[in-house]
Amino acid sequence: MERILLYVALVYVPIVCMTLVAYAKRNNVLRYIFKSLLIPSLMVLYWMLAEVPSPWVLLALAFGWLGDVFLLGHHHWNIGCGMAAFALGHICYIAGMLLTKPGLHLIAAVSVVWIAVCLLLARRFLIPYAPKRLRIPGLCYATLLSGNCATCLYLACVSGFDAAYVLCFFGGLLFLVSDGLLAYDMFGRKTRLGNFFVMVTYILAQTALAVGFVLHGGI
Repeated sequence: MERILLYVALVYVPIVCMTLVAYAKRNNVLRYIFKSLLIPSLMVLYWMLAEVPSPWVLLALAFGWLGDVFLLGHHHWNIGCGMAAFALGHICYIAGMLLTKPGLHLIAAVSVVWIAVCLLLARRFLIPYAPKRLRIPGLCYATLLSGNCATCLYLACVSGFDAAYVLCFFGGLLFLVSDGLLAYDMFGRKTRLGNFFVMVTYILAQTALAVGFVLHGGI
C-alpha cells in the first residue's frame, strides 16, 4: 500500500495537476506532454490496485489514451478518430461490467429508458451545434455512452447499490458531462476555461471507472 500511495503522490497526482494547469494556461507544449502521460499513468495505477486486472478495463483505458492523442491534433479527421477510439473504450467498459453480474434480465428495459432520455437531451442541446457530417456519428456515440451509464446504473440497483457499481455509474455520468461540455465548447459557445472543465470531469470519469472495477475485485 505504501508503494501505491507513493505512486499516487509522486506520479499520478502531479501528472493530473500539470494536465489541468496546461489547459487552464492554454499551454500547448505542456498539454501535449501531460495529456499523453495521463491515461498511461492511470493504467499503471489500476494495475497496481487491482488484484486481478481486467483486460477490458485496460483496453478501455488504452482506447481512451488513443482518443486523447487523436484529439490533440487539429486535422479535420482527428475528431472522428477520437470519437471512434472513445466509443471502443465504452464498449470495453460495458463488456467488462456485464461480465461481473449474471442474470441481466432487466438491463434492456433500463437501458432503453436511460438512452432515450440522454439522446433527447443530446438532440436538443448538442447535436444542433455540430457540423452535419458529425451529427449521425455523434448520436451513435451518445447512444453508446448512455448505454455505459445505463449498464452501471442497472447493476448498482440490482446489487443493492454496491459501491463499485455506484462509482462506475458516477464515472459514466461524468463522461457524459465531459463529452457534453466538449461538444458545446467545440460547436457552441467557446469559453476560456471550457477545455479545463472538460479535462476535470474527464479525469474524474476515467479514475472513477477504474477504481470502481478495482473495488469489485478487479474483474
